[in-house]
Amino acid sequence: MHEDLLGYLLGALEPHEMQRVAELLRDDPEMRIELEKLERALRPLEDHYQPPQGPPPDLVSKTLAALPPLPLPPNSNSTTGNPTTGNPSQPAEGSGLFPVVPMNDGVESPARSGFGWADWMASAISAAVLLALILPSLAEGRFESRRVACQDQLRQFGTALTQFVIRDEQSRLPAVAKEGPEAFAGIYAVRLDESGLLGDVWSGPTSAESNTTPTVLSRWCPSLGRPSANSFSIRSIDHVATIDELYRADVDRLRELQQLAGGHYAYTLGVVDGNQFGSPKFESRSSFAVMSDSPGNQFIGSQGPTSSASHGRLGVNILYEDGRVQFVPLSSLGSVPDHPWFNYRGDVEAGVNIDDASLAPSWRPPFANVRQR
Repeated sequence: MHEDLLGYLLGALEPHEMQRVAELLRDDPEMRIELEKLERALRPLEDHYQPPQGPPPDLVSKTLAALPPLPLPPNSNSTTGNPTTGNPSQPAEGSGLFPVVPMNDGVESPARSGFGWADWMASAISAAVLLALILPSLAEGRFESRRVACQDQLRQFGTALTQFVIRDEQSRLPAVAKEGPEAFAGIYAVRLDESGLLGDVWSGPTSAESNTTPTVLSRWCPSLGRPSANSFSIRSIDHVATIDELYRADVDRLRELQQLAGGHYAYTLGVVDGNQFGSPKFESRSSFAVMSDSPGNQFIGSQGPTSSASHGRLGVNILYEDGRVQFVPLSSLGSVPDHPWFNYRGDVEAGVNIDDASLAPSWRPPFANVRQR
């Protein structure tokens, strides 16, 4: 089972195997604990990952140059070397630097056969070179598999959002309320769930008979893993709240539901059309961001539970209205024409016009001073 969990983390399983492991994780708390242990064990590889550079062209020559000179064979003679050893680099036997080894007829001396110090040194250097080449590849493979798995999840959310828009009379995306218990970005998951769309994306054939299995959309980015049960209740982690639960919840429970409903993904806070605030009308725009990985606190303030951007803090996946998912390095966000996490005024609030995309993590309301209960 550990092999299945490792393949699940790396995104290396077939689609039907990924679905099988996901269902087991949902039903088995012990498996979730084992998954968290594996994630913690592998996390240092990704946390310290940097895009690898190819090995230098002179790697082999440098490695060979670093090896010490090998001693000459015991029977070799040198006209310029030590009269006893025949090697200019070795002192005579009995000089105090090497023990005198008696010669035994027909038997090789242990000091003159076997694995010498030079062999050990060469092996150590070779192992170091191999590790230097292999470890970045492992880290890169883990990074890439998680990034691609996250992109696939965002594409599936794009499909679900498109289906929601088709059913909506005004062709609008799931709406964030202006105030009250529904005034938070993560409400998108609640609305998709109540429309039956969180489990309506199909993963494809699972057998020779071409049976299909529904895939429940995950709100948790593979790079960050599931939230710890020590911080939140298992019920809130695994469960998407209903509208009725939001209105019946006390203050603390409502805050927890609002933090976890949207998972690790940011969603559009809405737009202001003239003087009217509302949900964006779906127009398949290639430049209008609809969802993304949740931003870190350096972008949206320190009041929320999010501590850092996903994918090793190297970049984020962004889902655009036309269904395209793009990985954007954090260093390039400033050059994006419509910053995904700020409106045109530079605020983490709803867009100031119908073309101003502004995404925020689950707990964030559409405006700074909004009553959320």
